Amino acid sequence: MAGSDKDRRKQAETGWKRRLFLAGTAVLALTGCGAGGKSALAEENGANDVVLTAFVQQAVTAEAGIWEGWAARKLYEDTNIKIEFYPTGTGVEQKLKQYMASGNLPDIIGFKDLDQAQIAMDAGLLLPLDMYEKLLPSIFRTEYYEKAVSYSREYNSGGTGQLYIMPTSIGPVSDNAYNWMPMLQWDTYKKAGMPEVETLEDYLDVVEKMVEIKPYTQNGEKVHGFSLFTDWDKYSVLEIAALSYFYGIDTEYISPLMETNVLTKTTSSILDKDSFYKRALHFYYEANQRGLLDPDSMTQSYSNLEKKFSQGRIMFSWFSWLTGTYNDVPSGHVNNKYIPDGYVNIPADDMKIYEAPDQSIGRNWYFAVSNKCRNPEKACEFLNWFYDPQVEKYLYNGPEGCLWNYDKEKTPKVTEEGWKIINNKSEDRMPFENGGSFADGIEPFNALGLQASTVMEDGYTISYRYWPDSRKNNETLVQREVNEFLGTDTISAYLEKNDMIAKSTMAVNMIPTASDEMKTKVSAIGEIVRDLSWKMVYAQDEQEFAELWESMRAQAGQLGMEQVETYYRDAWEAAVKKVEDYE
Repeated sequence: MAGSDKDRRKQAETGWKRRLFLAGTAVLALTGCGAGGKSALAEENGANDVVLTAFVQQAVTAEAGIWEGWAARKLYEDTNIKIEFYPTGTGVEQKLKQYMASGNLPDIIGFKDLDQAQIAMDAGLLLPLDMYEKLLPSIFRTEYYEKAVSYSREYNSGGTGQLYIMPTSIGPVSDNAYNWMPMLQWDTYKKAGMPEVETLEDYLDVVEKMVEIKPYTQNGEKVHGFSLFTDWDKYSVLEIAALSYFYGIDTEYISPLMETNVLTKTTSSILDKDSFYKRALHFYYEANQRGLLDPDSMTQSYSNLEKKFSQGRIMFSWFSWLTGTYNDVPSGHVNNKYIPDGYVNIPADDMKIYEAPDQSIGRNWYFAVSNKCRNPEKACEFLNWFYDPQVEKYLYNGPEGCLWNYDKEKTPKVTEEGWKIINNKSEDRMPFENGGSFADGIEPFNALGLQASTVMEDGYTISYRYWPDSRKNNETLVQREVNEFLGTDTISAYLEKNDMIAKSTMAVNMIPTASDEMKTKVSAIGEIVRDLSWKMVYAQDEQEFAELWESMRAQAGQLGMEQVETYYRDAWEAAVKKVEDYE
């Protein structure tokens, strides 16, 4: 999970709309825009058209079909390629296993971790892209990607030295982009007196007071202090473990069974007697004891949780992007001139917020081509298009002359109309006849080849978000109030001023795939940890909480936790040494 552009994990349900029958999608040129073709791509049948199937796990949605809208039109105009997305939704890993077991992967595969990609490589299911190097100049001849390609060939190729998987999110992490961030509902927090939060546990008192002030929404829906979901649980309760990132501790990339402090460069088991994971479990245990935890937490899906955030029914969020639609401008909260509201950053005084590393080798989200692809040349043409920096600039910002322009000083600026479209990103507001929504450019993939903060040849970032005027022009009323409260213009300035940043290292992305024997141990232990963790959250009292914890430790020990810890400690130490050549 990188920290920028919602591009981190969030293997969230992005809600982007893949429309099967959109009438009137526009023809777009890279330097301008205007009304064009009057039929949806799904209905067009040119003599040279090619349809490629794609299974992109990074974008979790149950919707599927031919990719439509302004960005899909650009792909079609450039290459005569259409993309037919297969649904992901829940159970994406099981779906991938079924595809691999049948030996028939879709043409384009988006892997969300190295283990998945390694299994596919070991099974001989992926195409070595080196065979088509001449068709892939965007990948093999772009300076931005040199280290990423080199690293993938050397360490992620099963010893073959070939490029099977191409990472995403390559480049520098932006300032002011933190994936994990404690957030509170601003208006209710103000009504509670804006109490100081010194430690993680202080949120319990603060949120309890907030729920007393707002027990129900205006529509009469019950408000919860905290709410969780289970979709992403694998070897632990991931959304509980995620609180560790408030203190610079990774509990995902090295292993969900390990805690790796990126400041001290040390790693240890989440089942150590003084582990942060135990602290996080107790935090939610106490929230439940106080009646602050949504009783649906152990059974609900992400989509159900997201609806509750959209309705303002939850007071605390742990992801900087986990606000549903509540913080979207059309919802009417963030720019309400009478009661500005929204989920806002309120970090505790003792926190060290995890900042994603600069990614010269990319993150562990990859794209690959199936070796069963019937038209590998066109699949490579698609990847070449997708990783072309100029195309990525187009996908990040829309076409020049529509949402943005260069001014007389050659500085890129979003237009007033452009901001209206961007801020209403999920609505069909692109300035063409049925051009779709602004979000249709990136959300089908969730991450592009280059980070949004990558500086281009013009001296400005590839994404509009970090252009000189963007932060000022896109500031909401609630942001202004929060900035005044924090005493800085941005959350990054506040964290830097108070020494509250834990800058990570690319070593977190350099852990090799474990052996099958080790994976079996991890899976067996993870099942115990996941199930007993939930029972600890809902324990009747402190005694039962402690008994369940000791039972978890004992069972994990019997299943080989000591060997797992040794393996990952050695792997981490090797990664810290290896990263010296890439940072």
